[in-house]
Amino acid sequence: MKRTIAYILIIVASATLWPSQLVAADSRTTAEAHWQEGIAAYESRNYDAAIDSFRQIVLLGEASADVYYNLANAYFKRGQQPTLSRPFSGGELGNAVLNYHRALKLNPAMEDARYNLELAVDHTNDTDGVPQSFISTLWHGLRNAMTTNGWTITSIVMLACTLTLVMIYLLSERIAVRKVCFFSALVIALGFAVSTLLATSSHYAAINDNRAVVQCSDTTPVHASPDSASKIIRQPSQGVTVRISRNHGEWSEIIFADGEKGWIRSSAVEMV
Repeated sequence: MKRTIAYILIIVASATLWPSQLVAADSRTTAEAHWQEGIAAYESRNYDAAIDSFRQIVLLGEASADVYYNLANAYFKRGQQPTLSRPFSGGELGNAVLNYHRALKLNPAMEDARYNLELAVDHTNDTDGVPQSFISTLWHGLRNAMTTNGWTITSIVMLACTLTLVMIYLLSERIAVRKVCFFSALVIALGFAVSTLLATSSHYAAINDNRAVVQCSDTTPVHASPDSASKIIRQPSQGVTVRISRNHGEWSEIIFADGEKGWIRSSAVEMV
């Protein structure tokens, strides 16, 4: 009787999971088709079709760093077409910067995306902000060398190596072996501590990421208060990256790279 019930439960579970597996497989197949279409369209300089194909992948929930990177490239190229009245007049620059950021969020080590982001930012009226110290620059560079998962795996491997060396140190009777294990364990333990801090910092930065990109095609006024009649303190162009500190109705308080604060229409910015 118990075996019969077990068989029934297995059959029910399989019947429940099977449709979801089919949907997931179908979604990946469709995304792959859109990917091939997008690459072909981009190579033939049909940037509108490329953008549409890559956006379909995002809507399917199959986006990756490569998808966002190619979507950003397509927006950037479309914004530079000679048929436009002026460069990036359709809001392409804002979308390019946004998607470069999203690519780097999924893969901080993607140097091509970082380089192209810098090129895109050069077309905005964004400021460099407050210069960072050498230590801060070094720390952020290390943190962005891998994803949170990458640093987590690194710290686990280093912990395992440290424990293994400690065990060998405790069990070995040879002085030379004990010395090597002792000093090696100290060095790897230090690496474990640093990689753990980097993993924690990367995770904290990801869950508290309040970056947004100005998406308007022309300059959008930033006001001193959440009121269109209030004083205009700044007019950032599309593609400027800011941080959102709070929302109030249809308004968002933003912080620029140089520390200046102001209020902008929430519809004019999009979260990274």
